Amino acid sequence: MTERILLDPHSPDLRAQAEELRRWGPVAPAEWPGGVHCWAVVGHAELETVLTDPRFARSPEHWRALRQGEVPPDWPMLAHLTRKWMLTADGAAHRRLRRAVAAAFTARRVEALAPTVTRTVDALLDGLEAGSRDWPVDLRAAYALPLPLRTLCALFGIPPEDQPEVLRLVGRAFSRSALGPEESARLTRDINAYLADLVRTRAVAPGDDLVTDLLRGDSERLSEAELVDTLWLFLGAGFETTAGALVNTVHALLAHPEELAPALSGRMGWDAVVEEGIRYDSSVYALPFAFPTEDLELGGRTLRGGDALLLCFAAANRDPRHGPRRFEPRRAGGRARQLGFGHGPHFCVGAPLARLQLRLALAGLFERFPGLRLAGPPAPPVPSLITSTPGALHVTW
Repeated sequence: MTERILLDPHSPDLRAQAEELRRWGPVAPAEWPGGVHCWAVVGHAELETVLTDPRFARSPEHWRALRQGEVPPDWPMLAHLTRKWMLTADGAAHRRLRRAVAAAFTARRVEALAPTVTRTVDALLDGLEAGSRDWPVDLRAAYALPLPLRTLCALFGIPPEDQPEVLRLVGRAFSRSALGPEESARLTRDINAYLADLVRTRAVAPGDDLVTDLLRGDSERLSEAELVDTLWLFLGAGFETTAGALVNTVHALLAHPEELAPALSGRMGWDAVVEEGIRYDSSVYALPFAFPTEDLELGGRTLRGGDALLLCFAAANRDPRHGPRRFEPRRAGGRARQLGFGHGPHFCVGAPLARLQLRLALAGLFERFPGLRLAGPPAPPVPSLITSTPGALHVTW
C-alpha cells in the first residue's frame, strides 16, 4: 500500500497543504475525502504535460477505479465528473462542445459587457464610499462576490431577484468536497432544476443573452443536458473563481505595498498585476481529474493507465523550479507562465471576461481608495479543495 496524504477541504492553510504534497515530489500520492485515491500533480512542467499530452484524458470512462466499482456510487464529486460538459470531454466530443460555446461567447459579447462591468464596479465602490463610517468592511462580501455575480447574471439574462439563489447554489457547489452524499445529491437536483427552468423560459421568451444564443445553436446544437451542464460550467467557473482571484490579488497587493505603488503611479499596468496575482495565489486550487490512457512515467512516478490525477493549479503556479515564490508583478523579462486558466485544449473559454473584470475591479478599487489597507489577517479559507480564497478579507482606509 502506498502511503497517501489525506486532502482536507477544511484545512486552515491550503497553501501549506500544497507544500506538503510538494515534499513528495512533483507527483504526490494523495487521497480525496471519501477514500478516493489519486496522484496530485503539483509540478508546473508535469501539469503542463498532463494538460497538453494526448495520452492524458478527462473523461471518467478512463478511470480504472470507477470501472472496477471502487468508487462509492454516492461519492459527492461524481456529480462533477459525470456532467456533460467540456471539463470531462475529450477529442471530437470536447471540440463539439467548445465550438458551441465559442460561437455564443464571442469577443464581441465580452467587449459588450465592459460597460456593464464598469457600471457595476462604480456602483459597488459608491456603496463602499457611502458606508465609509461602517469600515472596516469585508471586501469579499461587499465587492468581490457581487461583481462577477452581477456580470454573469447580465450575461445569462438572470433577473436580479434570482441572484441570492444563484449565490447560494454556486457557493455550495464549490464546497462540494466538504459535503456529505445527501447534501451533494440535493445540491445537484437544485442546480439542475434552476437551470432547466431558465432554459425553458428562454426557449419561450428569447433575449439578448448567452442562454438564447446557445439554444439557437448557430454552430452546434446542444442537447438539453449538455446545455444545462454548460450553463452550470459558466456560472461555476466564472463566479467563485473570479471573486477568489480578486480577493487573493487585493490581499497580495496590500501585503506587498512596494508592488502596489507602481500600479497606482501608472508605471505598471493592471494587466501585469492580474497575471501575477493569478500565478502567485491562484483561486483555482485543484480540479479532479485527468487519466493516463496507458502506463507511463511522470515526475519520477510510474503511473498506470486509468489512474486518477488531481490537477493542482495553485501548487504548480508556485513551483520553485518554474518561477519565484514571492509576489512580483514588476518582474522584468520573461514572465513565468501561470496555469490559473488552464493550458492547451482545455484553456478556459471565459478567461477574457475574467481578466476584464479583474483589471477594471482592481483599477477602480485602488484609484477610489489609494490608502486601502488590511484591517486584520484574512479569514480561514472557504472549505473546498476546488477553490482557494479566504472566507473574508477585512480592509479599511
